[in-house]
Amino acid sequence: MEENIFILQTEDGGEQQCRVIFNFDSDEHSYVLFTLVGDEEAGISALRYVLDANGEMGGFSDIETEEEWAMVEEVMNTVMAEFGADQTNYFTITNDDDEEIMCQILHRFENDGKNYLFYATLEDGEPQLEEVFASAYIPGENGEVEDLLPIETDAEWAMVEQVLNSLSQN
Repeated sequence: MEENIFILQTEDGGEQQCRVIFNFDSDEHSYVLFTLVGDEEAGISALRYVLDANGEMGGFSDIETEEEWAMVEEVMNTVMAEFGADQTNYFTITNDDDEEIMCQILHRFENDGKNYLFYATLEDGEPQLEEVFASAYIPGENGEVEDLLPIETDAEWAMVEQVLNSLSQN
């Protein structure tokens, strides 16, 4: 999983990196909720976007009407209510159909200097515990999941299963 970053052109001709928090579609437009990289205290902003030929976000434009802003704010409030201000326990993955799926981290642990986590996908804001996934990961500066990594060896899988079994017994 790559960290979802896009670039906006600033009014002075410079570039600003933006971190995607959530993106969604309405009947008419696609929207992205984001923060400015390096200025997360600036809060969450929103723009319309279109996908380019490579499937990348582009063609950003402002939200135009009060009704449109009200709809975007409702989505933003729902996302924040569902996932809280602590986004470090949630991340998105992209499935084979290029759909983003929200995931909740169930447990994190470290072994031999490598970070691991157990996670479940969310449906209607609830973790689907019927299927729990495991992965190594690279943490970001604030503890968020920056990138998922495969668990590669049988020994590594055995260690992960041992941790899962110990959690199941508690």
